[in-house]
Amino acid sequence: MEMKNWSDFDRYLILADNSHGKHKIKDTYESFLNYKIVIDVINRIAFTDKSTYSYNNNIYNKKITSEDAKKILGNVLNCKWTSTTAKLKIVGHQLGLII
Repeated sequence: MEMKNWSDFDRYLILADNSHGKHKIKDTYESFLNYKIVIDVINRIAFTDKSTYSYNNNIYNKKITSEDAKKILGNVLNCKWTSTTAKLKIVGHQLGLII
């Protein structure tokens, strides 16, 4: 099957398989659900110049740049794991979500 036909969960599983080291992400459905939340937040970070963002009525200081957020979004779309992609765990940790 072509990559363009993969579901979000399929892409997540490939990304989890490609992740490595201390930044490895888990390949469970629960982690996938947390990942979806983190990706939504990263999408908001990518397209704002503000130094903060909100989630669940809490305000957080951005721990990644908008440029990094855009790179993360591109990398996860292509199931590519890099040191930049690994920064999604920083956002997840900040939100208290385990990926």
